[in-house]
Amino acid sequence: MRQPIQYLKKQALTLAASLFMVCSAQAQQVTYLQAGKGQKAIDLKDFSDGLGRIYRDSAVGWAYSLWKKGKLFREQSGGFKITPADCLNQAGVLFLPSTRLHVASMSKTITAIAIAKLVDQQKIKWEDRVKSFLPSYWKLHPAFEDLSILELVNMRSGLDAPLDALSSGTDSLRKLMEKGPNPEKRGKFNYQNTSYGLLRIIIGYATGYKELQPEADALVVGVITAKMYKNFVNEYLFKPAGIPLADCSITDLAPAFQYPFPYGNEPGELTGFGSPSGNGDLSEYAGGFGWYLSTTDAAKFINAIFVRKKILSEKTLTALFQLDFPFKIRKNAYGEYFGSGGDWGHPVKDKGWRGIHAYYYCFPEDVVVTVFVNSGEGSPTKRVVHAYEQAFK
Repeated sequence: MRQPIQYLKKQALTLAASLFMVCSAQAQQVTYLQAGKGQKAIDLKDFSDGLGRIYRDSAVGWAYSLWKKGKLFREQSGGFKITPADCLNQAGVLFLPSTRLHVASMSKTITAIAIAKLVDQQKIKWEDRVKSFLPSYWKLHPAFEDLSILELVNMRSGLDAPLDALSSGTDSLRKLMEKGPNPEKRGKFNYQNTSYGLLRIIIGYATGYKELQPEADALVVGVITAKMYKNFVNEYLFKPAGIPLADCSITDLAPAFQYPFPYGNEPGELTGFGSPSGNGDLSEYAGGFGWYLSTTDAAKFINAIFVRKKILSEKTLTALFQLDFPFKIRKNAYGEYFGSGGDWGHPVKDKGWRGIHAYYYCFPEDVVVTVFVNSGEGSPTKRVVHAYEQAFK
């Protein structure tokens, strides 16, 4: 299963200290993105029209949500979340901005923000040892005794596993922590899901999980910490952003399917395809993936974090930007931007890719766009940035 698109203890502590010195200097007035000097003005209508032209002929179902300074400018959608071929009445079910699907690695942004919220709440520190928030009966490899939360967030832990769902289950994580890091990847950026799977458990412990005796606890720790992780995200991140209760499983009564593109009446698959349960429930594997959101949900969340700045303190949000993951500021022809997201699916013989793409992008002057599609090859990034650049007059 393909998805898109870091240190020894001493290094982690040094970085953490530098982060907070930077934050103290910048916390009073934070500007994340710089516009190009002497640039033309962007025409948001042209940007919106460009996005529509891109996706109306290149996906089975699609939607985007475009915002400016925390207010909705335009939402558009097209195609089907369930195709006519998958419906008894042959009518199909339309893909809308409110259609929820599995957002894959966009979940990493959510989990990183959740950890940052716990830092704001003074329930954890970036430099805290991971072992303090994991089952006390786990046998950790000596190299992981001093592993910090910071190293999990910035993907430098040395954990190494396939980009699948099963590797992020509680028992798989226990085995990985006992096995130890890949020595060639410790302290280096290594994109994987397992670090964020551990953060799911850490959030459960940081918000009050109480262990039982080891044999009994092993039966429930995965289930309960997953519930606590979801509860925390809903209460402290989604609710203030105005997002209805969300989950790491299907919430829509007519759930979105994923398809190959070009499409030839092939049957759809759940957008949480590959969940060990087979029903799209990724709760006990979530953190690096797992959440089900809509294009509108994602836009509300990103605006609440980066535009309205109502979820995190500026000090903590600035600290996250120093990590280069999950947010990395990049440059284009008209200034800077950042974005992230996820792809979830699998290749199909002679049909390219069957799966979803769910991404967000932040541009200067508080322009935010979220793009969700349930088919097609590759992330939307090049197309979105091109449409943005073409909209300048």
